Amino acid sequence: MDEIKRLNLSFNLQRENDRNAYNIIKSKRQKTAYIIKAVLAYEGVTQEEKELKRIKRALREVLQDMNLMVDKDCNFTEETQIPDEVFQIFDSI
Repeated sequence: MDEIKRLNLSFNLQRENDRNAYNIIKSKRQKTAYIIKAVLAYEGVTQEEKELKRIKRALREVLQDMNLMVDKDCNFTEETQIPDEVFQIFDSI
């Protein structure tokens, strides 16, 4: 039975977040399946956010290397055309 592992969780019901999480989990019929799905969904979102930040950082570096500056409204401050290489980066993603 080494394939099955147990975790013992403790909730401090004086803390609102703990109490809310406890009540949600307690209300579920298949608690283990619920926890598994919740953890995997949370990790998937955080991984996607990390990947998005990494892509944004890389694009910022490319634009800076090309001396292109973009304001918050996505208007280029320099009157240069965006080279095709930048669009190829998007295509490869």
